[in-house]
Amino acid sequence: MSRDHSMFLHLLRRGLTARGSRPLIALIALTVAAAIITATLTLYGGLEDKLNREFRSYGANVTVAAAAGQSLPENEIARAQNALPSGSLVVPFAYVIAHSANGDAVVVAGTDMQQVQQLNRWWLVTAWPSAEHEALIGTNAASRLKLGGNFTLNFGNKPLALREAGTLKTGADEDDRVYIPLSMFEPWTGMRPSLLEVYIPGSAPVVNTALHNLQTALPGMQVKPVRQLLSAEGAVVKKMKSVMLASTLLITIMVALCVFATLTSSVLERRRDFAVMKAIGSSQWTVNALFAGEALTLALAAALAGYLCGGALAAWIAEANFHTALWPVLSLLPVAIACSVALALIASVLPLAQLQRIEPAGILKGE
Repeated sequence: MSRDHSMFLHLLRRGLTARGSRPLIALIALTVAAAIITATLTLYGGLEDKLNREFRSYGANVTVAAAAGQSLPENEIARAQNALPSGSLVVPFAYVIAHSANGDAVVVAGTDMQQVQQLNRWWLVTAWPSAEHEALIGTNAASRLKLGGNFTLNFGNKPLALREAGTLKTGADEDDRVYIPLSMFEPWTGMRPSLLEVYIPGSAPVVNTALHNLQTALPGMQVKPVRQLLSAEGAVVKKMKSVMLASTLLITIMVALCVFATLTSSVLERRRDFAVMKAIGSSQWTVNALFAGEALTLALAAALAGYLCGGALAAWIAEANFHTALWPVLSLLPVAIACSVALALIASVLPLAQLQRIEPAGILKGE
């Protein structure tokens, strides 16, 4: 290493370690910015997916119904699935009015129990059916018809022996129904599904596009969105993204001002040092490189520390709010570095301009 390079590194190290708390203040400010940027980008990238998973627990956001008194054609479920993006759920439902042993009427729904369990995680179920001839009974139907244990339902003079697997409570129409597997419902009633409850993951535009595809693929079917759920999902995603971006912008501006004030104070404090460097033959480029090198060294150290802290912050927020692990990808590290370096350079523009105006003769005379 040449003597000039050795002296440059010595001055750089001295500028970072022998100036009291100013470098530390700039380092902390840049670390905060890098941490917030990393956490925001991590959450921003994973937010929509996590919210989609949360909203899935609230049920379908689209329904497909056959005309009144008719069933869905046999291939309609497959056509619906082919028209939807990956990750969508299509759950068939068929309904009839059956009678208990006492002659009381009850709505019996046939469906795919495993898919319903995925679609309606908000249902309060004591136990899901897991075997043939097991039924899920709504709490109102159970108390009104005194259904429970082993019981029999009749439809079209065809009895069906069932066993209670668990009870269901939603506070809505489901409480008045008895749910049985579709594989048992169809041979018993001879009826096919008449309704599809569909969950489409993604933002409101994605869901609207899939909705249009469904309407095109299923002509003659009543394809309707569950507007309340779609509006709520879109509003929550949009609001949370807006809050994150606004808070990140505000914090970034505050950090830039803090770093600018610190670097400006550093120039004023070290005018005599820079004047001596110029007086003994250092070029203006060398003086600027020394000052910018200090800022860039702080930016790189802050980017690494901020990336780690921001990753931990994003993981904590994801666990606290979505009960899931969410860690930043390694590709965010260059972004954190670029943002920290950009902040440091932007904050250094005016201090570097002040360095240009330093006149060794006047400074060394005490002017």
